[in-house]
Amino acid sequence: MSQIDPRAPRFGQAITAALSLGAVLLQEPALVYVVATLLLVPVLSSWQIDPYGFLWKRVARSFVGSPKTTESPLPHRFARVVGAGLTGSAAILFIVATAADLASASILAYGLTTVVGLLAALGATTGFCLGCRMYRQVAFVRDLGVLSSPSE
Repeated sequence: MSQIDPRAPRFGQAITAALSLGAVLLQEPALVYVVATLLLVPVLSSWQIDPYGFLWKRVARSFVGSPKTTESPLPHRFARVVGAGLTGSAAILFIVATAADLASASILAYGLTTVVGLLAALGATTGFCLGCRMYRQVAFVRDLGVLSSPSE
């Protein structure tokens, strides 16, 4: 598996944070749909279509140059799957809220969107990726054999 520029995920996290927190501040569900799409498309296409990766490689990287180091994309992919699940759930909740006129569904959707936005902002500004940390913890437990079935 190819390695990635460690600045690329932070670039995507910055976009996710801006759009997610903007959606909450502006009370605009359409921005949540955009974030959900940006995070779901790579997951559903098995990482063949990646809008953030495209923007990084074609635009941002020309300004910052080549990376000094590289790292595995797997923890970052796991984090994006988690983000896609949360924003996808928020998008569904907005649809339910509109169809059934449920204010509580909108509140929950904005709550999920806020969590995604804050975690993405944390990753973009500090480099701390909670989803990446979760991936490493699950891998540690998997390596201990705790998650394997008795038949394995």
